Amino acid sequence: MADTNSPSIPNYSADDPVVAQYERWQYPAPVADLADPAAAAYLRSYNTLDNLAPIYWPAGSARTDLDVLVAGCGTMAAACYALLNPHCRVVGIDVSQAALAHEQRLKDRHKLDNLTLHHCPIERVASLDMSFDFVGCQGVLHHMPDPVAGLRALGGVLRRDGVIAIMVYAKYGRTGVYMLQDLFRLIGVEQTSQGVAVVRETLANLPADHPVQAYRRHATDLGSDAGLVDTFLHPRDRAFSVGDCLSLVTDAGMAFQNWDRNFFYYPEGPFQNVPALCHRLARLPDEQLWQAMELAFGAVGVHYFHVCRRDRDIANYRVPWGSQRLLDCIPLVSAKLIRGEGPNRRPVWSMAQAGLPPVSLSEAQAAIFSHVNGQRTIRDCMAAAGVRGEATLLLDVARDFLRRVWRCGFGVIRW
Repeated sequence: MADTNSPSIPNYSADDPVVAQYERWQYPAPVADLADPAAAAYLRSYNTLDNLAPIYWPAGSARTDLDVLVAGCGTMAAACYALLNPHCRVVGIDVSQAALAHEQRLKDRHKLDNLTLHHCPIERVASLDMSFDFVGCQGVLHHMPDPVAGLRALGGVLRRDGVIAIMVYAKYGRTGVYMLQDLFRLIGVEQTSQGVAVVRETLANLPADHPVQAYRRHATDLGSDAGLVDTFLHPRDRAFSVGDCLSLVTDAGMAFQNWDRNFFYYPEGPFQNVPALCHRLARLPDEQLWQAMELAFGAVGVHYFHVCRRDRDIANYRVPWGSQRLLDCIPLVSAKLIRGEGPNRRPVWSMAQAGLPPVSLSEAQAAIFSHVNGQRTIRDCMAAAGVRGEATLLLDVARDFLRRVWRCGFGVIRW
């Protein structure tokens, strides 16, 4: 167990500026009932671990009976996990007593007997003397004095086949946010009601082409005072590039497993109609490709990814692209097959998902797609689509189809 009295671990007393912020400006803006329509979008963002299992544990049967840690649970995250996953045992930790008090109210309101709460910083999580199958740590590491120490501490309580789901701020998509943070520091705007009024007035009168405007269009928490303080007046806030995310994982002694939203890290979706760029990107190894995509796309405001222990069997989470085992994998798609009309009224095919541009498919790929039902292997889907040939040909066809679906983020793969 880690030494919880180590002087290198912050005390997070009431004088700590981050603790002081979250004691006064409870975040996210709390609701008294998770059934409140005001909490609907927030609740949906957590989904259920049943639905997310193919992403975190693609090998084997779905896992539902889990020990879950919500690290930096804020006012509602732990209660959301406990409500959505009643068969799991959920532990929420935070440095804010006010946030935990609201989590307790939600626990009582919804009778969440599977939820336990602790006033505990992430760096001291080992003091709980527990281990976990899944750790959710969204929107927390980027506010810590030492994010590497935080992630290392979480890795220390993770079971061998466990997964940590992480969200951190992205460097380039938040450029406008950091410009305004610098502005408000320069003119002495503080975390007061008057300061929030200055932020609101400034946002209402910014030029339409200010770099922050793209971020504002996608942000979901700027309607509340707490959200404005958290975004524009935070005392400790750093952002991560793709390279920074990868270094964070490596420095913490963990293994990078995957991105949650592949669409933004592979060119098949965003740049499918830019063959010259795609051709050059295709030459890069994955880590450099992801970095290049962040620069080319430019608008990613947050990075969602998941990590695991280095001693986890890689065969349990890495898609076997080069193996005949790929033919026995099961695709699960989250997109719809769309038929359009091309030149000479010939059909053209694409797959589409809400909020993202459609991605083209060949006629053969569309035929395979039409037989995907979440139960059939890719081998069976190809057979139903009339794809025949030797094993090497079948593997090539399967790989081309599955890579397109997977790299666009329009589906996941189980085996």
